[in-house]
This record gives sequence, C-alpha cells and structure tokens, in this order.
Amino acid sequence: MYKTLMNSLSTRDDKIYTQYPLLKGNLLQNKLLSNKQHNNLSIYVLAILSIICLLMTGCVDNEASSQSTDEKAHGSDRIFPVCIWPVKTQDIIYTIDATCSMVAECDTDVSAEVDGRVQKIFYEEGDIVSEGASLVWLDDERYRSIVQEHLAKLRLAKANLVNTEKLIERKKKLFHDGVISSQEYDDTNNQLQVALASVDQAKASLSLAQKNLKDTKIKAPISGIISSKLVDIGEYVKKETPLLNIVKFDPIKVKLYLPEKFASQIVPGKKISVAVDAFPNEIFQGEIYFVNPKIVIETRRLECLARIPNKEFKLKPGFFGSAKLVVAIHKSSPVIPEECVLSENGKTYCYIVDGERARKVTVTTGLRIERGLVEILKGINSDDSLIFRGQHVLNDGNRIKVVKESL
Repeated sequence: MYKTLMNSLSTRDDKIYTQYPLLKGNLLQNKLLSNKQHNNLSIYVLAILSIICLLMTGCVDNEASSQSTDEKAHGSDRIFPVCIWPVKTQDIIYTIDATCSMVAECDTDVSAEVDGRVQKIFYEEGDIVSEGASLVWLDDERYRSIVQEHLAKLRLAKANLVNTEKLIERKKKLFHDGVISSQEYDDTNNQLQVALASVDQAKASLSLAQKNLKDTKIKAPISGIISSKLVDIGEYVKKETPLLNIVKFDPIKVKLYLPEKFASQIVPGKKISVAVDAFPNEIFQGEIYFVNPKIVIETRRLECLARIPNKEFKLKPGFFGSAKLVVAIHKSSPVIPEECVLSENGKTYCYIVDGERARKVTVTTGLRIERGLVEILKGINSDDSLIFRGQHVLNDGNRIKVVKESL
C-alpha cells in the first residue's frame, strides 16, 4: 500500500514538473544548497569535537605527569636495604708466569791426558765426588822410568856446566896475562852458554816427564755426580779418550724465555719460584743471575738464567718446570669482592656508604686474586664501607639502611 502511494505521488510530481519546468530547477537548486549547508555544519561539529578531545588528553597527560613526579619524589625518599663490606687491604704481588727447563751447572767429560792402561777406577755411576778426588789411575811404570832418565840428563848437564864454569875462570886469567888469544877465550865462553842451555833443556824435559807421570792419576776437575763410566779396568786408552762424565747440579741452572715487554722489569737478583711435576707439593726458590742483553730474533723473547739450590739433588738436569717471577709488590692495597664492581658505558664503579645514602664512585681495578677478590688501584680508600648486596638497584644518592655487615 505504501509502495502504491509513493508511486502515485511520484507520478503526480512528474506531471507538475512537466507543466512547470522552472519549478523543477528551483527545487533542485534549493536541495543542493541544503545539502551543502548540512556538510558545513558537520565539519564545524567535527572540529569542535576534536578540540574537546585534545583538551581532555592534555588534562590526562598533566595528571599522569603530576602523578609520575609524585611517585619519583616518593621513590627518592625510599629506603633501600643493603649489605656492606668493610674494605680490606693486603699486599698484592704481581708475577710473571713462564715455562722453564733445567740444565746442569757443569757437565764435564773427564779424559786421559796421557796414553796408558787403566789400572784403577775409584767411582761408579751415581757416586758423588768432590773436586780433586782421584778418579782413575793409569799404569805409570813407563812414565816413572822416563822421569828417572830425565833426572840423570839434568845431573849430567849440571856437571858439565860446573866444569865449563871452572874452565872459563882459568881461561879468563890466561887471557888477561896474554897467554891465550881472544879467539880462544871467546870459544870457551860459548861453551859456557851451551852448558847453561843444556841445563835448561834438561829441566824442561824433566818437568814434562814429571807432568806425564802425574797425569796418570786422573782427578775430578769439579764436584758432582758420576753420570757415566766410559772405560773399564785393563783397557788401554789414548790421550784425550773420555773416561768418566761428571755432572754438577747443585745449584741447578734454570733457563727461561720471557716476552720482550718485560725487559725493563727483569734484572739480575729477581726472585724466582719454580714448580715441577716430580714434586707437585714443593716450590723451589731461586734467583736470576743473568739476563741476556740480546733478544732472540726468531721468538722476540728474552733469555734469562737463574740458579736454585739443590743440595738434595731433587731437581734433575732436563726437568721441565713452571716458573713465577715477582715483578712488583703493592703494599696494603684495597681489595673488594669482584661482584661489587659494576660497569656502565665502559666505566667501572662501585657504591660506598656516605652517611645514610649511597654514593657512586668510579674505580680502577687491578689484579684479580683468590677468593673472588679484586684489587682497587684508584677510587676507594681503606676506611670506606662498600655496598655488596643490593647495589644493582641503587642510584647515586639513594637512601639506604644497612641490614648486614660482612666479616
């Protein structure tokens, strides 16, 4: 029914617009104008609503900001419970770690000075000998005979010298009396010089024979331990044949090589501590006695030699060890738990107690030592109290309350 009514009205309007076309145009223009006014009104309404929203947002933000400020002010008055650590001091020893090897102080082959047959050997491998002790005797019968022969030659030369001296005295008197010519006197004087030379030659030959006889008794040139015996009794040995080997290793020599950056810190007299696998519970103390003035080009390392007392012969040549060298000692240096040191933007800092508040201090750390402690080179004094529990939530100036003090 509604649809039929609307259709009839539409038909009526069409008829009217057909009879009066100008009326249709005016109606359309009024309709468009009405729509435009409606749109402008909507824009005004939207603008007003937007302004209201902005004002409301500002109020909310101001309220939130005010609330945040209040909370911050309230937080600054908050008391944080902390545990403190009274800063302790101790001597900090700076060392250099290096590997080292041990060599004998002396390693000597004892050789025969003359030819001969081995008659006696007084020591075996492992025996301890003292410098000057008899080691080996060679058969000396032939050398004794040679000494006797040269003694006889010396006596003969001395007798000839005595006769020549008497002759020259007689010739000298005859020459002054004019009985003999100067030529005859000069010949007699030459005979005296020959006699003197014969005596000197006989003495030198006798001395050499006596030395050869003495060299049949081979003695120890150094104190040490017999490490090897190279001949047996009855063997005929030639001159310079090795007979025994003696090793001296009290004190024992320690050889080590250090990086060149430590050259200014290593000088003779520096103490050295050495540990070896053979005696894991012992530390052997020694002293550097030589620092090579040249750097080893291939390794860029500095050669150092040290000596360690070795009266019990525990350390053996060829041992490999771990060495420590003391290069510096910091007396009464502050030490703190390493967990107290915090880091931010590449800087390290700690919190200390300043009255009822925490104070942030920048620190410079040094050597890390046992039990989780670290040396402080700068920033903390020995009488400071350090915060070591609760420091992670602190800011500089926060109020604190000490709830526990570490021993």
